[in-house]
Amino acid sequence: MSRENKVDGSVSILPEEIIGEILIRLPVKSLLRFKSVSKNWYSLITNPEFIHAHLHNSTQKPSVLLRGFRWPEHSSAISLLHREDSTTFHSLHIPESLMCNHTFMKNYFLNPQISPSLSFILIGSGGGLLCIKLCDYHGVDHVLWNPATRKFKYVKHPQQDFRVLMDGFGHHGKMNDYMLVKIGRLSHSPNFDAVDDNQVHEKEEWNFVLRALVYSWRTDSWRLVYDCRMIADDFCPRGQAVYVKGEFYWHVEGLQDIILAFDTAKYVFRWINFPPRNQSTLVEVKLVSGGIKGSLACCVFPYNGSTSITMDVWVVDEGGSGVGTEESWKKFLSIPFSGTLHQVITWGDKVIVNGKGDGHILIYDAISQEIIYDFLNPYFSSYRLDGYVESLVSVEGPNNLEAEPRR
Repeated sequence: MSRENKVDGSVSILPEEIIGEILIRLPVKSLLRFKSVSKNWYSLITNPEFIHAHLHNSTQKPSVLLRGFRWPEHSSAISLLHREDSTTFHSLHIPESLMCNHTFMKNYFLNPQISPSLSFILIGSGGGLLCIKLCDYHGVDHVLWNPATRKFKYVKHPQQDFRVLMDGFGHHGKMNDYMLVKIGRLSHSPNFDAVDDNQVHEKEEWNFVLRALVYSWRTDSWRLVYDCRMIADDFCPRGQAVYVKGEFYWHVEGLQDIILAFDTAKYVFRWINFPPRNQSTLVEVKLVSGGIKGSLACCVFPYNGSTSITMDVWVVDEGGSGVGTEESWKKFLSIPFSGTLHQVITWGDKVIVNGKGDGHILIYDAISQEIIYDFLNPYFSSYRLDGYVESLVSVEGPNNLEAEPRR
């Protein structure tokens, strides 16, 4: 019997359930190759139920995505910190064809004497897809990118647009959708008639209400949402969006620090207060990327301009009364930290503290309540961390199958 027949014979005697359980644990790179083993394997690997199950399995072993500015090369870069090796960052290749987006290249060829300038901004990561914003002098393109399959797609432009104050990207597991949200303000009259952005009115006669442009991966379409119940005075966003269980959260600063929430299922806004704190003590508050145990979380720590001793992590108790009030928060744990804080994210049952400016990264085990890793990252500046999992999900939508990866 030939070697090929032996391989075929050994595979054929395994029940399909066992084959599926084996394949579901393999990395995407291997699964893309195994699609050519047989028609049965191709059908299995491209089955939406298998793709969903593989994604669920991947979420049990997430990686950390580091995006920042690398020196001395003076270039943007993305790296991964894998769960099985939490000491080494692995570079993630950004396709050149992704960077040379349609708007950028069109403007360059129309007038090559104008020196092009392209900025690369990672809005967010969720369910194996990254959402990237590419900006040049003349416009903005949004791109959905699956690094595991090496596929990407330019998101079509909305028919309506406005000046964006905040944006965010996330994966809604229950709805099986990926959503890109752009938040802005809209002037309105006392009888709630919408007014064009370019018109200027006296503050005594006109207020601001919130609105959102929401892109759905499932429908490949945009939806414009107004919420005239939400009177929005002048405020300034602090940090990027946090996405937890179907809701986006932004830390905004106006007359006071407060959280703006947007529900992607009900398409409504709400305000949430931060946990109670001693008003006589100067503190910083930060939202926790990824939340904790499926709930919104934030950290509060004393700040004197240079150092802090410990930070308290608070979690919203959704089962309690008055969700969104100060009383709805419960203290979850305290983490020792010396330095200035830039960001806190969750990584499975661990919490990662991202130091500001000095490249200080601390990994804290919430179960044992011990610091398991503490190091300085000398390779990046101005960086941010996000969660990442491998996925077979198609950037084209739920009804499209992945073709072979780009070379």
